Amino acid sequence: MRPPQVLREGTQKIVFFCRCSRQLEHVITFLLAELGTSGSLDGQQRLVVKGGFTPKFFEGILQRYVSKFHLYVT
Repeated sequence: MRPPQVLREGTQKIVFFCRCSRQLEHVITFLLAELGTSGSLDGQQRLVVKGGFTPKFFEGILQRYVSKFHLYVT
């Protein structure tokens, strides 16, 4: 799996780009529940999440998602 594309916006927000074979809402619901935080899609369909998470941490959560739902994420 390719590492997720995660960018910092300020000190307490990150932006996550996701293309996958599942509905985006399903991925977002899973991520926010696992992270225990809030987030929303911006105008460019990027997930903006509150919190200081690292790309490695996101990658671990995405690997759990892929394992649980048996799908391919790019």
